[in-house]
Amino acid sequence: MSIRRLIFTGSMLLALSAQGMAGTKVPSTVALEVTTPLNAFYGEAIDGTAQVTASDGTAVTGTVTFYDGTKSFCTLPLTNGASCPEGSGKGFSVGTHLFTAVYSGDATHEGATSNAVTVMVNEDTTTIAVASSMNPVAVGGGTIYTAAVAGAHAPASGTVTFLDGTVVMGSATLNTGLSTSGTAALSVLMLVPGDHAITAVYVGNGNSAGSTSAVLHEVVQGTLAATTTTLTSSANPAVAGTGIVFTAKVAAAGTVVAGTVMFVEGGAVLGSAAVTAGVATWSTSALSAGSHSIVAHYGGDGRTAASVSAVLNEVVQAQTGPEPPPGLTLGTGTITVAAGDTVSVPVVLNAGATGMAKAVSLSCNGLPEEASCSYVPGASGSATGSGTATLRIATSSPRDCGSSTPYGVPAKSGLLPVGLLLVLAGRRRAVRGLLGVVCAVAMISAMTGCGTGNCTDLGTRPGTYTITVTGSVGGAVVSQKLKLVVTP
Repeated sequence: MSIRRLIFTGSMLLALSAQGMAGTKVPSTVALEVTTPLNAFYGEAIDGTAQVTASDGTAVTGTVTFYDGTKSFCTLPLTNGASCPEGSGKGFSVGTHLFTAVYSGDATHEGATSNAVTVMVNEDTTTIAVASSMNPVAVGGGTIYTAAVAGAHAPASGTVTFLDGTVVMGSATLNTGLSTSGTAALSVLMLVPGDHAITAVYVGNGNSAGSTSAVLHEVVQGTLAATTTTLTSSANPAVAGTGIVFTAKVAAAGTVVAGTVMFVEGGAVLGSAAVTAGVATWSTSALSAGSHSIVAHYGGDGRTAASVSAVLNEVVQAQTGPEPPPGLTLGTGTITVAAGDTVSVPVVLNAGATGMAKAVSLSCNGLPEEASCSYVPGASGSATGSGTATLRIATSSPRDCGSSTPYGVPAKSGLLPVGLLLVLAGRRRAVRGLLGVVCAVAMISAMTGCGTGNCTDLGTRPGTYTITVTGSVGGAVVSQKLKLVVTP
C-alpha cells in the first residue's frame, strides 16, 4: 500500500516576503487525506495525499515523511505527483493505525505536522483447498496431501493441520517467499481400507483469518493381511523375584511382519517390544505372587492387521524356602538381523538371596566377523533385588573401507568378557545401577567372540551362526546358546 501522491500550493515567486527577509521563517501547514476506505483488510493498499501550503503563498521545498504512529514508512521530495514506492503502504498489521505526514521545512519555511487520520485494519479472509497425490491409494501405500491457502488481499503464513475425519494426521508449515508460497504438504501412510474424509484446516496467524477446506474423499483400496499372535512364557509357574521372558510370535501368510507388540494385563500396559522377524520379547522380574492374565497386542503395520493373543495365565509363586541363587535369564530362540542392523536380546538379572553386593559380568562367543555385542542397562526391578537389561548384537553392512581383506577363520572358542559390571545391592532390593561398556574393537583386537574387528568391503557375512552368551552374578554362571541368522 502507498500514500499515492503529494500536492503543494503557493506561488512560484522568487521574492521573499517581508517576514522572510527579516529572517523569520514562514509558517506552513500540511493536510493529509486518506483516499481509500478507513476500514481496510490486511494486505489492502492504503492511499492518500499530503498537501503542504505556505501561509504567504510562496513556493515550498524540502520533504514530507509519512508515519504510522511513530514509525515512518515513506519519505518524498516536495514535487507535484511524487509517489511512495509500490508496496510501502501495504502490510499494516491488524488493528488501529494513526497516520500523519510531517513536512521537514526549508530555509524559509517552518516544518509542520498534518492532521491525524485513523484507519482500522481487519483480518484478511482466506480460502483453503486440499489435494492428494494418490487417490485411490492401495492399503499401506503412501500419499502426499497438499493444502493451498489463499488470502483475499495478501499471502497467508502459518500452519495447516490435516485431519482424517476427526483424527489429526499431522501439521505442516506454509511455504513463504517461494514459487510454492501459500502451500503446505504432509506425507501419510494410509493403513485402513475404505473411504476417508480428509480436510485441511488453516489456523490463521493474527493478520489472516483461519479457514477449513472442503472434504476430500480419499479411497484406500485393498485389505490388510490377517495376523495371529501367540504368547508364551519362559517359566510358568515362576517364583516371585525371578526373571520371566515373554515371547510374542506374530504370523501373517506370505508377509514379513513388523510393528510393535504391547504386553497387557487387565488393560494396563506392562511393557512393549518391536517385532523382529515376527518375534517380540519382553522380560520382567517384577510380577508379584499370584495369577496374572497377560495378553499380547500386536498393533499392525502398513501391510498387516492388528491381532491379540489368547490370555496367558502366568502363575507366580511366593518363595517358600531359600531364595534361588543369583543368576540370569536370557531370551531364547533364533535371533534374526539384517547385515548392518542391531538386534536386542532381553536379559533378566536375579540378585539372589544374600544381602551382599555382587558383581555381574556378561560375555559372548562365536560372533561372525565384523559383528559386536554390548550389554545395555535396563530398568530397575522391584524390591525383589532383580532387574532387566539387554544384550545388543550389532552387525556391519557392506561398504568401501579401502580393504579387500577376506574374512578370516571363524572366531576361536573361549569367552570374551564384555567388560561390564553390575552391583546388585541388598536382599530384596532393586537393582541400583548398571555400568556397561560396549565391546569395542580397539579393546579386543587380541580376543575373540566380539568379532575380529578387521574391516572388509563385505561387512558382516550373511549366514547362520551359533553364539554362546554367558553371564554371572556373584560367581553363579549361566550359559546359553543362541542361533543368530544374518540376512543380506
